[in-house]
Amino acid sequence: MGVIVGIDKFMSECRALTNFTGNAVATLLIGKWTGEIDLDQARATLSGQNPFDELSLEPDFHGASTNAPEADVVLPDPHNTMAAEGQAKATIGS
Repeated sequence: MGVIVGIDKFMSECRALTNFTGNAVATLLIGKWTGEIDLDQARATLSGQNPFDELSLEPDFHGASTNAPEADVVLPDPHNTMAAEGQAKATIGS
């Protein structure tokens, strides 16, 4: 049993590394195929010349900025399914 647990721990780390590598390669390939990636910026960031700074990102709807305007969207209560279904039907019908 101990041998299996030891091998599974090693295999789990290999699976995680393979998954990470596949996601990174796929992201770069799709970005290149669609023309959405700036290769010079990517090279500079990956080489450490231009380190990523999270604070430089533009504020978005998800609360990155404390002075973001309030959203006009009213989300239904997920615990009240009858109200959520009624609101969805009212939205579709209008």
